[in-house]
Amino acid sequence: MIETIMLIVVIFVLSGVFWYSFFYQKEKKLLNRLQQMLDCAIDGELERTEVSEEKYSALENSMKQYIDSSFLAGKNQQEQKEVIQKLISDIAHQTLTPISNLKIYGEILSEVSNENQDEIATILEQTEKLDFLIQSLVKLSRMESGIIAVHSEDTTIKQMLESIQQQFNVKVREKNITLSLCDTDLHVRCDSKWTVEALGNIVDNAIKYTACGGNVQIKVEQYSFFVKIDIIDDGIGIEKEEIPKIFGRFYRSLSVADQPGVGIGLFLAREIIQAQKGYIKVTSKRGKGSTFSVFLPIAKKE
Repeated sequence: MIETIMLIVVIFVLSGVFWYSFFYQKEKKLLNRLQQMLDCAIDGELERTEVSEEKYSALENSMKQYIDSSFLAGKNQQEQKEVIQKLISDIAHQTLTPISNLKIYGEILSEVSNENQDEIATILEQTEKLDFLIQSLVKLSRMESGIIAVHSEDTTIKQMLESIQQQFNVKVREKNITLSLCDTDLHVRCDSKWTVEALGNIVDNAIKYTACGGNVQIKVEQYSFFVKIDIIDDGIGIEKEEIPKIFGRFYRSLSVADQPGVGIGLFLAREIIQAQKGYIKVTSKRGKGSTFSVFLPIAKKE
């Protein structure tokens, strides 16, 4: 009797070991196939294999269908980006000559005629606005499609600030605004050309929304991993509920509708800074001015 029971137990144990080994190997093969599918999808080399109808392969089939749809969606999205990029480039190319002609004829009319000066000034202003919009769209499109990429390297902040000061000398003189730059020897890791573009867009807004005789300051402070560049103005300020919206593409507050602009400068600035592993914070109070804090990775010492 005891021998019979022991025999049954041994058979039961061996049977359990056999089925455990069988299903373990099958699960292992399934997981390996799933991992291979994911690796191929990540590398952009998705393999087209036959879909099994076995019940055990339901997970594998579902994963394959999901990867297939994601792969095709990504491919379609990239194709759409390329079409948009080509369209914007074509528009920029086709409008270059008409916009240049409008500027030339507008300036000629302004010089030779003493009449309708307000209308001529409006035409020139709108032409400049159109030119700025098209150029900004081209930059944005090229950056988003990867045609233009940022190349970060060890860069001195002082050199970038001097470039910004030179860029806005005329504007600050016209509005009698004091543009104060701090003296600094700090270095950051960034693409100087694109970073000057981003900082310049923020400074341009600060000057635009600061009254004549006001002040715009640029201060620099070092942290453990970042350098903070503060652009401070005593202008009109921003409502608290509007702060999350100001970096949206083409967003313009109704309170500044009378000011020139297309609402793309801050969006472009944020894209540039984020592409360099930095970020932007804003503090502001209506009627009291704003502070845009740009955080850039500190340059590592060799």
